[in-house]
Amino acid sequence: MTAERNAPEVTQLYRDIANELRSLLLRKTGNTDQADDIAQQTFLKLCRLKYYRDIQDLRGYLSNIALRLAINLLRKRRSLQSAEVPNTKVGVIDHAYLVLMDELKTEAIKESIEGLPDKTRYVFLLHRYRGLGYGAIAKHLAVSVALIEHHMDMALATINSSVAEFRAVDHGRG
Repeated sequence: MTAERNAPEVTQLYRDIANELRSLLLRKTGNTDQADDIAQQTFLKLCRLKYYRDIQDLRGYLSNIALRLAINLLRKRRSLQSAEVPNTKVGVIDHAYLVLMDELKTEAIKESIEGLPDKTRYVFLLHRYRGLGYGAIAKHLAVSVALIEHHMDMALATINSSVAEFRAVDHGRG
């Protein structure tokens, strides 16, 4: 399947979530023109994919592309501002940048949790947000503790993968 044949389905998906995507990007970038540009770039990247049928959640994938483009923009903006602004204001820029990065990281974590298989997500939420231990979850679901450990390992690996680039940014600052 070529990118040209992807266009109708991708175009409909984009129409369905364009306003939501622009709102998210506007909150992240603070600039309407940049939000619109990133939304358009996101759509074009998805249209250029030769094969997208293997992507289970196109909507999530589209949002993920947009967030990554926003991160790149914020990195560039931060570099430019740090070079142009006297040292007295760099702390303010760093703080704003870190706040935006934390918001993007939170979005990435939420999206990765939402993208987990149902049972894995359920196990993860029972453990992390309800405070249940592996044994209690295993008993509740009538499965082995080893299976619960497997689901938790999958969930944590997925979440860790989604925030890996944020760790790289954090280490680069230190």
